[in-house]
Amino acid sequence: MPYLALSLLLVVLDQWCKAAVTGALGSVGASAPFLPGILRLTLVHNYGASWGILSGQTTLLLVVTGLVCLALLLALLMGKPASWLGRLSLAFILGGAVGNALDRFLQGYVTDMFETVFMSFPVFNLADCCITLGAAFLILWVLTDEKKARARQQESSRKRWERSRDRARADAALEEETRREFRREEEHDDVSDR
Repeated sequence: MPYLALSLLLVVLDQWCKAAVTGALGSVGASAPFLPGILRLTLVHNYGASWGILSGQTTLLLVVTGLVCLALLLALLMGKPASWLGRLSLAFILGGAVGNALDRFLQGYVTDMFETVFMSFPVFNLADCCITLGAAFLILWVLTDEKKARARQQESSRKRWERSRDRARADAALEEETRREFRREEEHDDVSDR
């Protein structure tokens, strides 16, 4: 359950951040310095998804987000994936998705506030950061888990080969022992025939 607690904490932080910036800036389009040369706070209402796509499709976005959140929640409740990094990635994505879904449900839009100064990039929020970080963790988990799976598969193949080799050696030793026994019996029969 610590991963669900992390998701909840991220939702609370996202909602607090949105409320604080909205209170401080007051109106859409208002701006204030934040991290000089890097970020400024600019209040924006996003009626779509990332980069404003599907603008005005709040119901569709809520349904899709709801299904994704439900799948992530079920996975975390079932302890999936087994890796801590996989669960961490799902927790971040879930926290971000719920944070933005709450905005859409309660307001009909998502509150964005972080604007990059050093490059042209859509204004974003803490929930977006959580989703992006969760996706990065997910990619890292998939890559590392795939490497571990390959190593496990190679180890399993090596063990199967060793068992097969040991069986072949045991069979060869048994066959040799059977030949010796057969020769002894033949020699014994030859001696008794004389």
